[in-house]
Amino acid sequence: MSEPTFNSQKTLKGGQTWFLAVSALAVILMFVFVILPYVGKKSGSSLSGETAQDFDLELLSGGATGDRIRLSDMRGRTVLIDFWASWCKPCDEQRVYLAQAAGTLGERARILGIATSDERGPALAQLSEQKTSYSNAYDKDGLVGRAYRIEQLPTLILIDPKGHIRGRYSEVLSKERIEEIVAQLEAK
Repeated sequence: MSEPTFNSQKTLKGGQTWFLAVSALAVILMFVFVILPYVGKKSGSSLSGETAQDFDLELLSGGATGDRIRLSDMRGRTVLIDFWASWCKPCDEQRVYLAQAAGTLGERARILGIATSDERGPALAQLSEQKTSYSNAYDKDGLVGRAYRIEQLPTLILIDPKGHIRGRYSEVLSKERIEEIVAQLEAK
């Protein structure tokens, strides 16, 4: 006679299944929100060395009503582009440091703020509230922000006089650090 076979497989109870599902979700969320944002994020970025894409944008400040600005018009000068939005609180702090740096950099570098991922009205209100000594433009549809792969604000893009991207900084930089990165570019 043959011996009876027993099914030795264990099944998970409802509580154990729930615990495993929640644990797996926690690990996935930790990866997405904690680890992934730091992967490949360095000053300098993957755009470094590429030719900066030209743009033609409406000026919000630093010109007459209806004036426009093109990156190609600034060729031959170091350009520091500040991507910002009215709803971005760190962007307010960055504008203060850029205004201070603009005074000491003088003609050595052109600073241009670009309001992106924003509505025109709030961007104008922000500029009237917090005056800057440099020009600011409006990226109406966010096309320039996407072309420069802007993922967080504020982001500064450093462009050399030949029109090549030499740095990307997705953090608030002090006046001294701004002056330092311009000086480092000039020394090359």
